[in-house]
This record gives sequence, C-alpha cells and structure tokens, in this order.
Amino acid sequence: GLADARKGRKLAEAAVKMLPESGLAHYLYAYLTGLEAENDPLHGLELVPIIEREASLAAKFDPKINEAGPDRMLGELYLRAPGAPLSIGDLEKAAAHYRRAIAIAPKHTDNRLGLVETLLEEGEYEEACIHLHGLLSGMQPALASETTLNETLRLLKRLCSMRDSE
Repeated sequence: GLADARKGRKLAEAAVKMLPESGLAHYLYAYLTGLEAENDPLHGLELVPIIEREASLAAKFDPKINEAGPDRMLGELYLRAPGAPLSIGDLEKAAAHYRRAIAIAPKHTDNRLGLVETLLEEGEYEEACIHLHGLLSGMQPALASETTLNETLRLLKRLCSMRDSE
C-alpha cells in the first residue's frame, strides 16, 4: 500500500545519501518512488521529477541493473507520463531509452515490448511490426511467461487492426 511505498522510498533515499554513486541505490529509489506515485495518483505527477532523476543516475552508474532496468523505467516514464505542459511525457525520449535498454539487454522481452508500444503510439507501424515479429519469433513458448505472451499478442492485435485501417 501507500504507507509501505512511502516508507520504502524514505529508506531508498537514505541509501542514496549513504551511497551516492550506487546505481542500485538510485534504481531502488526511482522504483519505490514510482510505486508511491502509482499508489497516490493525486500526487503522482509531483514525484515524476524524482523518478526521472534517480532512474537517470541509475542508468549512469549501472545501466545493466535488472536487464537495463533504468532505461526501461525511463522509457516507461516518458511513454506513460502526460506531455507538456503537465509533465515530461515524450515518445521520442521513450523510444530512445527502450532502444538503449535493448542494446544493453536484447533478450529481455519487456525492453522490446516497451519499444513496440512506443512505436505504436508514434504511428511507426512498420517498425513496430518488425520488432514485434522479432520478439515473437525469438520467443520460446515454454519459457515466455503467460503475461508476456498475452501482452505481446495484445500489441500484435492492436497493430494488425491499425494496419488494416490505413
């Protein structure tokens, strides 16, 4: 819940002060701040700059954490946040961070799924189709989680309906 998220964020903030060059500490601070934002939608936008700063620092100090987690987190943040003037939402930045995450951890499916969703939002259907096809063709059904498979199929269905309506 919200209370646990706030407590976790305070602990992570303390860890960052003690270990200012720890990518893991910054990543946890960004992650727990995001958790607090999700649990407190009225104040969530106020926390966006903290998430952006801490994920950026995590990417700087240890970009490989959690299969390129800092760049994936930034991609998600720029994809989901409202655009200017309300917040920092920016599809180009989202795509750039997902591409960096893929360069660091090409086999991590969430990196590719994030890029596909961003490309769909940008209207880059052909490139989205190529990435989604690559993701599906490289997926081993027994190893892919049901959630990943369902999300991939959902995006493919969305992409196909967009291509048909052009």
